[in-house]
Amino acid sequence: MGIQIISAGSCLPDLLVTNDDLSDFLDTNDEWISTRTGIKQRYIATKETTTDLGANAAKIALENSRLSSCDIDLIICATGTPDVCAPTVAANIKKELNIESAVAFDMNANCSSFVYAITVAESLMKNCNYRNAIVIGADVNSQILNWKDRSTAVLFGDGAGAVVLSNNDNKGIISTHLDCIIDHENSLICNNEIQSTPFLKEDFERNTKVTMNGKSVMKFATKAFTEAVNIVTDKAGISVDDIKLVIPHQANLRIIKAAAKKMNIDENKIYVNIDKVSNTQAATIPIALYEVLNRNILKRGDIILFVAFGAGLSLGAVLIEW
Repeated sequence: MGIQIISAGSCLPDLLVTNDDLSDFLDTNDEWISTRTGIKQRYIATKETTTDLGANAAKIALENSRLSSCDIDLIICATGTPDVCAPTVAANIKKELNIESAVAFDMNANCSSFVYAITVAESLMKNCNYRNAIVIGADVNSQILNWKDRSTAVLFGDGAGAVVLSNNDNKGIISTHLDCIIDHENSLICNNEIQSTPFLKEDFERNTKVTMNGKSVMKFATKAFTEAVNIVTDKAGISVDDIKLVIPHQANLRIIKAAAKKMNIDENKIYVNIDKVSNTQAATIPIALYEVLNRNILKRGDIILFVAFGAGLSLGAVLIEW
């Protein structure tokens, strides 16, 4: 028995924002953004919440799986931007899908969240006898950006992706790897807002928007990519050459290309959609997988790889036989 991804779904907000649109209020232009990041456009939520996007992506994934809501007994939502404190986003998505009874909780490892959630779901399904799970990656990053800071505002978008995992006779997930390295340089930070209470004065100096040290992130991400890939392939006893398709976290095209070059991976084996969708944090990999499945790129027996890296400094990879 193996834990297999049997379907995927995706949901993007209605509003499409191009690089030229950003130049209306930021000191930037399409050439500056695209040459440094690979991003041409992103989708921004105007009325959609993390729950809305996640629920819609999960509904599509569930429909594509040909399972019913009563078949699902585990739901994990990977998100760094929950729109609620209580209940969890996963619990709200469960309600939207009319799933009467299932384990539901959120996970946050920032841009690595989806890979973390897949790994946890696999472990729970193997050890707790859950039959079918929905894992969602959903983020509304536009709420935590400083829209006057061109070094961060141009990088992120909003969106959600979801997959259905099932216990079946196919091999499925072969190996996984997770890690979190101390971030001595505070490479990427975003603090929660702290409200005043009768016992605590609000800290007005507390930065509640994303700040980033681009050089530090680039250095870590390239190293994390190669480290995670080497570990999961070694665990599985296969070569990088055996991988049919790599779906990396879509952080920056420069990072993806640098890591591919370092590992001698043919760029044609790496799926990239950052130009169309930008960095949607936990949602990048499932959104990309949904596109891959719609294009019929994969066939049974293909080896695919998810690899992610994020604040913390977190990293992870999942190796799958399709």
